[in-house]
Amino acid sequence: MQRETSKNIESAENSSINLDKLSFEFCDNDFMHNFYSSKLKELENYTEWFRNNKKLLGENKEKLAKAVEDGVIENSQPETIWQLQIDRAKASQEKAISLKETFERTVHEIKDEVAKRLSKFLPTWAPEKVKIVFTVNEKADFCIDNGVITVDLDRLLFEQNPIEKVKSGATHEIFHYWMAENSKWSDSKQDKAPDQELKDQIIFRTIDEGLAVLISRQSLEKHHTDRGINFIKHTKESFDSFNDFLLEDNRVDLKKYKAEKLKAMGHFYVVGNEIVKTVAKHVSPENFRKLITESRDNPSIFLQKYKELCDEHIELLKINF
Repeated sequence: MQRETSKNIESAENSSINLDKLSFEFCDNDFMHNFYSSKLKELENYTEWFRNNKKLLGENKEKLAKAVEDGVIENSQPETIWQLQIDRAKASQEKAISLKETFERTVHEIKDEVAKRLSKFLPTWAPEKVKIVFTVNEKADFCIDNGVITVDLDRLLFEQNPIEKVKSGATHEIFHYWMAENSKWSDSKQDKAPDQELKDQIIFRTIDEGLAVLISRQSLEKHHTDRGINFIKHTKESFDSFNDFLLEDNRVDLKKYKAEKLKAMGHFYVVGNEIVKTVAKHVSPENFRKLITESRDNPSIFLQKYKELCDEHIELLKINF
């Protein structure tokens, strides 16, 4: 497992990423007030809240126990969780408005840093139209749709460094926008794709997510460790699952891999990130840039390069490619 990004990458000659057309939009305070008022109204009736959340409480039993052990919450009783959600909703509105004002003051800093991170890896490029929308949205956070990146201010209240979270999240999503530009691997085509093309599309997503994590300076190890997951074991399990996928030809199972392994920074994110970090360590910055560009049309080139490195370095986790 490769734990460090290649020092060679830091010495790469930067390209020119022009984000002049990147715009920012902020929801108004009335919208935020209505959001939190609605949240409080949903929490008024404990019996109804418990009925709606009983399954979720059971699924998160271990996480709640860990929170009690760490002193984050007093106990894991449903009444305690319910009251914590009420207290949080009451306090969050003012904090979210303050956080929004912080981002309004730092848009130029965010834009400059995103351009800097992308410039280390991508060729000269200027997106036609990308917008970052700061709002409160329980269903979307750091996801891009038709060039619009949604950022949920409510989730950012939990972040130790929300500005860094936005810098890395925006870099991640704008990289996806670049990868998808003129690409044949669009998700919208997957339902109609032939079986082999579907498999290739999943490989594309694996490499796409792995690169996005690397370029944005996110840490999957920290992401999983913070959730009580043994990352070394998790990485091994991720490669095992990816190897099973590479040997799979059944369309139903392929779609299942896509649905389960490419969500929530999951198994195939880890595989993709470990592969591209390893390749970055062993090739020149110029060749790594070239591989990224070529992977838009042929994502398997990263798998091939990693396979070659596995033959030279026995400590690397193997892939069935």
